[in-house]
Order: sequence, then C-alpha cells, then structure tokens
Amino acid sequence: MASEKEAFDPFSHVVDSSSFEFFETADLHSAIHGIHLPSPITKFMVMELLAAGLIIWAFLWVARKIATGQPPKGKLWNLLESLLIFIREEVAKPALGEHDYKRFLPYLWTIFLFILLLNLLGMVPFLASATASLAVTGTLALISFCVIHYNGIVANHGFTGYIKSFIPHVEMDEPIMKLLGPPIVVGMFFLEILGAFIRAIVLAVRLFANMLAGHTVLVIILSFIRIAVFAGANEIVLSGVTVASIGLVVCLSLLELFVACLQAFVFTFLTAIFIGLAMHPEH
Repeated sequence: MASEKEAFDPFSHVVDSSSFEFFETADLHSAIHGIHLPSPITKFMVMELLAAGLIIWAFLWVARKIATGQPPKGKLWNLLESLLIFIREEVAKPALGEHDYKRFLPYLWTIFLFILLLNLLGMVPFLASATASLAVTGTLALISFCVIHYNGIVANHGFTGYIKSFIPHVEMDEPIMKLLGPPIVVGMFFLEILGAFIRAIVLAVRLFANMLAGHTVLVIILSFIRIAVFAGANEIVLSGVTVASIGLVVCLSLLELFVACLQAFVFTFLTAIFIGLAMHPEH
C-alpha cells in the first residue's frame, strides 16, 4: 500500500495535468475513473475554454434579450444584466470617467466574467481551479498590463510623452531642493517605472494566492477523514471527525464563494484604476 505521504497531495486540485481524475484505487494512489486528455491539452485549458464559451453564450443571449426592448424577466436575465450594470456603474465610470469608460467596458466585462467563472468552476467537484495557477493569473495580468500601458502611450501622445508622465514634479525654488531635487526626481522616476511592473505582479499574485490558499485549506480539512482512517480510529471518532470536517468545509466553501466573487471584482477594479492612471497621470 502506498504511504500516506505519497497518497495524499493537497495541491492536486490546483496543479495542471492531462486528465480529470474522479475516483481513486484502493491504495489511494491512482485514478480508476477519469477523463484523459490528448496532448498537449490540459485540464486548465479545458476550464478556460469552457469559461470562454459560457461568456460568449451569455453575451449573445443577453444582447438578444436586451434588443427586444422588454424589461428583464427571469433570474438569469436579471443576474447577467445586474452584473454588467454593476461593473459599468461601480467600476468603469468611477475609474475611467464618462468620456472614456465605454471604450474599455467590453474588456472589463469580459475579464470580470472570465475570472468569476473560472473561480466558480474551480469549486465544482472533480473540476479544476485554473485561477489557482500562477501561469493563468500571470497571463491575465500580462494582458491587462498591455492594455494599461498601450492606452497610456496613446493618451500621452507616444512613448516619449508617456515616459515623461512618470517624472514627478518637484519644486526647486528652495536652495536645499536645488541640491537634492535632481537625485530625488531621478529616484522617484525609477520608482514610478518599477511601480508600473509591480502593479501587474500584484494583479497576478493576489488572485493566485487567494484561490490557491482557499482550495488548499478545503482539501486539507477533508483529509482529516483520511488521516482518521489511516490511524485506525474507531467508529465514534471517525464519525465525529467526518461530521466536523464536512461541516467546516461547507462553511468555508460559502466563504470561498464570496472570495471567488470578490477577487474577480478586485482584479477588474484595479485594472480599471490602472488604466485611468496611465491615461491621466496628472489626476
């Protein structure tokens, strides 16, 4: 029989692989039922394609409904329209202003729904949590990084103008500032440049760390049942551990559901803020 250390991997749900594993053999080491994917497709790719497909369907469906001119009817229509209006009114307009928000609204809608669906799909048993992978969140952050700075360059009349926007304005009237001002300006300029890259890193790491931690904690708590079985606990102890573990997992899953929605909002909100700062650095 495989050792407990070999059999239990708390990170299996958040690590990419070429198969979806459903059940394990008696030695708790390998899957006997699952879906094996053809190379080079991985389960994270499947989850991303599934989320993208659902978003395309949702956009087309709700667009046709809105085009009818009728008031929203039904839970799904109200839910989708409420989410889209929320991102428009609470994220895009405050961060980008009335003049610019419409240009970026499709991107903000897409990134919000994509991350939200990946987070929620990751909570479904036997599926995978793609946003618990730094490669996935890093790619999303890289896309936002390109959107942010491309529009910063365009809004500031070219790359040179955009770089100049990173130069801080420091009053040089005082004698001490004439001496210390140039080094301070140079230092602050490089800090601003560094900050532009750190913002993208923060976008990736914040989403990745929250989803990784949440799913890992849930798996570890459920593993208490496995540990009780390995330890040869009697029926009373095993029943108590099982009930306690499942009850705690249910409570934490509700918290994880909130975190899944919150992190999608935070990623989208920060992206909108960073776009606004890049386009209007003087604000």
